Amino acid sequence: MGLKYVVAKQVFGFDETKTEKFVPKQVITGQVTFNKLCTQVGQICGAHRGTVQLVIAGLVDALVNNLDDGKSVQLGEFGIFRPSIKAKESDTEEEADASRIYKRKIILTPGSAQRQAMNNTSIT
Repeated sequence: MGLKYVVAKQVFGFDETKTEKFVPKQVITGQVTFNKLCTQVGQICGAHRGTVQLVIAGLVDALVNNLDDGKSVQLGEFGIFRPSIKAKESDTEEEADASRIYKRKIILTPGSAQRQAMNNTSIT
């Protein structure tokens, strides 16, 4: 089916004239529930949905535990998850401590399977 988009009118703040521009914006066409995803994986792999749910729950637990330890986690060709922080700059080394950190996040670096899938996806 491919990716869908709409054209949206937008005013950019950096433009002094406040000129309206038109930008293609992606449209999310739905959401797959966890149960439906487990059913689909079960059909592909020939495993019972309950078994798939158990394995995915274990994977998520292991992923969370390793990210919490500050490790990056590679999920095959899907990609690599890694923990990251955002922090405010400091004038001196002594000021640059944990109190300057204002955001924690997880970054997904897509693997070859994701990159290839996106490159081959049609756009309508």
